[in-house]
Amino acid sequence: LISGATGTGKTKSLQVIAEQLSLKGIPSLLMDIKGDLSGLAASGTSNDFITKRHSAIDLPYDPMPMPVELMTLSDGDGVKLKATVTEFGPVLLSRILDLPEAQSGIVAVIFKYCDDNKMPLLDLKDFKKILQYVTAEGKEEIQSEYGRISTASTGSILRKIVEIEQQGGDLFFGERSFDVKDLVRTDSEGKGIISVLRLTDILYKPTLFSTFMLQLLAEIYSTFP
Repeated sequence: LISGATGTGKTKSLQVIAEQLSLKGIPSLLMDIKGDLSGLAASGTSNDFITKRHSAIDLPYDPMPMPVELMTLSDGDGVKLKATVTEFGPVLLSRILDLPEAQSGIVAVIFKYCDDNKMPLLDLKDFKKILQYVTAEGKEEIQSEYGRISTASTGSILRKIVEIEQQGGDLFFGERSFDVKDLVRTDSEGKGIISVLRLTDILYKPTLFSTFMLQLLAEIYSTFP
């Protein structure tokens, strides 16, 4: 934890940590909430204080740009990070939607139905369509194979999906999916690439951010050594 009042050097401390890791060939991922961490991509500038300080400690000041890749969860500048609904799976999606046990069971049934019928769920529109299908023209088919599904429950799930869409979640779900292995790359000189996720425009969209973080951590847990 790095805490302190405005102007005491919290951002600079993070930048220095990321820089030193990068120089040693270690990549990192930074969440840029204020938009200032991306300054790592440009060389630093000198001034009288810096010149005097480095002269006093007898260390050279060698400004250099760091290898940075900007990423975004919205329509902002940077690589768009996406994941499909199928990749999320029923458990993670139910947690994101904050569903009670009975409704989580319905989500699990829908995923099973789509899996059995080789129907990929790419985005939230796909999921809404299948939700409507299981309580309309597909009702008898679903009921005979997987059991009865409550219309009231699917209506409640639909409303939760609309909430996520209003926070921009529809921008996150879809193709092509991000690969967590892209977060552990080095450049041609052996420096660790610093992935900077720009969050300035989703500060007040906590569901979207938590959706991404849960997916990211789940992917890291299942993929990394």
